[in-house]
Amino acid sequence: MIDISRARLSHLKWLLQLELLLRKEPVSCLQTHQSCELGVWLGQEGMRRYGQYPEMPFLEKRHKHFHETADLLVNLFQERNYVEAEVALDELKRDSQDLIFMLTMIEYRMVERLNAAG
Repeated sequence: MIDISRARLSHLKWLLQLELLLRKEPVSCLQTHQSCELGVWLGQEGMRRYGQYPEMPFLEKRHKHFHETADLLVNLFQERNYVEAEVALDELKRDSQDLIFMLTMIEYRMVERLNAAG
C-alpha cells in the first residue's frame, strides 16, 4: 500500500528513468501502466478508496496515456530518432505535470474531508 505522496514520488522516479534513456545511460526495465507502482496503486487501492473524487478517472486515463507515450519514446530512441524522442519526452513531462496535479488535488480533498469531519 502506498500513499498519495509516495505515488507522486514513484511517478517522478519513472519519468527520471526515461530521461536517463535519452542520455543513453543504462535504464532498469520500464513497466507498463498496470504494473508500475502507481498503476498497481490505482488498480488495487486508489480507485477503491478515492474513486468518488472527480480527478480519479482523469488520473487513470492520463496515466495510461503517459505509458503509451513512454513506449513510443523508447521505440523512437531505439530507432535513433532523437528529435522525435525529445518531442515525446516533452509530452511526457506535460502528462507528468497533470498526474502530479491530480494526485495533489486528491490529497487536498482528503485533507479537506478530514478537516470537515473534525
